[in-house]
Amino acid sequence: MRRLRFLVRLPGVSMLKKRSFSGLRRQTLAALTLFGLGAKPGLALNAPETLQVLDPTTKRVLKLKLRLPVQKTPTALLLYSPGLGSGVSNGAAWCEAWREAGYLVVTLAHPVTDDSIWKTNQKKSLKSTIAEAIAAPQYALRVKDCSFALDYLLELSLLKPYLDATRIGIAGHSYGALTVQSITGQGGAGLLDRRIKAAIAFSPSAMSQERAAAMGQVKIPFFCITGELDGQVTFKDGTGAVRLGVPVSQRQWVYDYLPVAQRQELLVAQADHMSFAGEPIDASHFSREAPESEQNNVHTWQRVSALTTEFWNFYLGTQVKPTNQSREAYHKRLQAAAGPQDRLRFD
Repeated sequence: MRRLRFLVRLPGVSMLKKRSFSGLRRQTLAALTLFGLGAKPGLALNAPETLQVLDPTTKRVLKLKLRLPVQKTPTALLLYSPGLGSGVSNGAAWCEAWREAGYLVVTLAHPVTDDSIWKTNQKKSLKSTIAEAIAAPQYALRVKDCSFALDYLLELSLLKPYLDATRIGIAGHSYGALTVQSITGQGGAGLLDRRIKAAIAFSPSAMSQERAAAMGQVKIPFFCITGELDGQVTFKDGTGAVRLGVPVSQRQWVYDYLPVAQRQELLVAQADHMSFAGEPIDASHFSREAPESEQNNVHTWQRVSALTTEFWNFYLGTQVKPTNQSREAYHKRLQAAAGPQDRLRFD
């Protein structure tokens, strides 16, 4: 196994020197115990802990927010990749629901593309921070962030009692959805991480039919979630604005090109792009396309949480291979959890 080096920062703890993995792991565990995480599993439920880890290869410092399940038994690890301009609070509504369902959930914040885009000044405008964030190199770097995070988490002794390394899932919103698409097959063999066994993409997208067709390389269960109003969104900071996105029809190309039998799609009624942020939205930073009554709609979040939990339960909650009969029952549970105006597609 390759030798890894890390930089970890926790509240009140500074470890600025690079250390070997074994030595740093002992200090990490001591620090986590000091701050309550690991002393009692329940302490992480109300105050999920965040740590920072340096990838020595890319020199990127990743924030990792850990949500431990109540039970201290092996379960699936779910990795969550946020959208552009968002940090580790992104997707909190369903990440917490997944934890409550018994999963170990870890949200990571990607450097350059996270909430650091809002750190502007006279020399660095929002347009320039976004241009840097969506530049070509960041797409592959975000994928590498995810694979590195898995390397780290799978070796962290604190998590050993909670982890079944054969059951790993990944999910993400918007830029995070593109990251999920790439790491599960669309990005080719160089970015593919075969440890991942199931995936969810909130607001997936493809810039062309050719890129969408590459989703045919995905070989694992894949759940696409978008909304009737999930088109573009404007990023703004009072002095500048950048509008990004694609039509809903292009988001649905992702499902269209996925292999049959393991694909599913949810189109949520009256949901816009930021409905799938899974957290309260700062109107001074993001535009909204949904009616006022639907913005930050807790009922929408509850439906999405229920449907995605069903997906994880079916594909990662058991090691029993799905049968036609169990898949039919699973599809019925999805339909029961969806809203009357939502639309589901599956094979």
